[in-house]
Amino acid sequence: MRRSSVIRFWACVAPSLLAIACTQVPYPEVAVDMTPPRAQASVAGTASGQQPLRISVATILSPQDTFSSYSRLFDLLGRRLGVPVQFVQRRTYSEVDDLLAAGKVDAALVCTGGYLDLLQRAPGAVAVLAVPVVGGRSTYHSLVIVPAGASATRLADLAGKRFAFTDELSFSGHIYPSRLLRDQGHDPAHFFASTTFTRSHDRSVDAVARGLVDGAAVDSLVYEALAVRDPALRERTRIIHQSPAYGVMPFVASTQVSPSVRERLRDELLRLHLDPEAAPLLRDVHIDRFAVPEPGLYDAAAAVMGLAR
Repeated sequence: MRRSSVIRFWACVAPSLLAIACTQVPYPEVAVDMTPPRAQASVAGTASGQQPLRISVATILSPQDTFSSYSRLFDLLGRRLGVPVQFVQRRTYSEVDDLLAAGKVDAALVCTGGYLDLLQRAPGAVAVLAVPVVGGRSTYHSLVIVPAGASATRLADLAGKRFAFTDELSFSGHIYPSRLLRDQGHDPAHFFASTTFTRSHDRSVDAVARGLVDGAAVDSLVYEALAVRDPALRERTRIIHQSPAYGVMPFVASTQVSPSVRERLRDELLRLHLDPEAAPLLRDVHIDRFAVPEPGLYDAAAAVMGLAR
């Protein structure tokens, strides 16, 4: 990245971007000891009902929204399982992966890129229990969006512009658009005048809508949900690229959790939509239900990342 461009960019828009990237009130972040755990400690505790089931979520939405939306759903899931649930939240996708690899959380809803990265660096650390179904599908797209009045009609038109990514491990918000640029003969590290990582898709959408950046790569499910909440969003932003369909973020469990607990958790996830109390909570997180993933659901995304499946 050119030094002069970086200085001009941050001098002009850094205060606004920081307002997007930081919350007014710190979101709950549970302190987790990263020393090696005693074998099956959390599993035994869960079985006896004394220790909570520790669940995390990749922050595809801003942290305060993630906590508010998912905490009630996981509390209900815990009641159905007969165990308390501790919601462990982290700022980045890699931090959630680290907790899963160390057995410091028992389960998590992780992003597609984070899941595939974890399979590569910690094989066998997690098992997929279920995947969300949204609008009848367990797939989503990477969208490249720009302000409605922008002249850009394709990603290549954003050369030398300001661009927002979501997270280094976000498939739709970083990995896919970077691969697309490389396939078109560009170096993602030097293509844009400046880049920033917003740490959530809604912040990236907001940055485009407010004209703080000239483009962003975002999760189609998040974009559509935001547009339903605020129809004027479609008047302030425009989609200039949509990727092929890829497997949606999976709900995984640490393999340090006993098979019996994993099976019970999977079964409750698959039946959750049948509970009248759960239906509005699932709607709050824009999920119809959970389902068993189709074979090969993540093969296309793995190919984009250059990973064998």
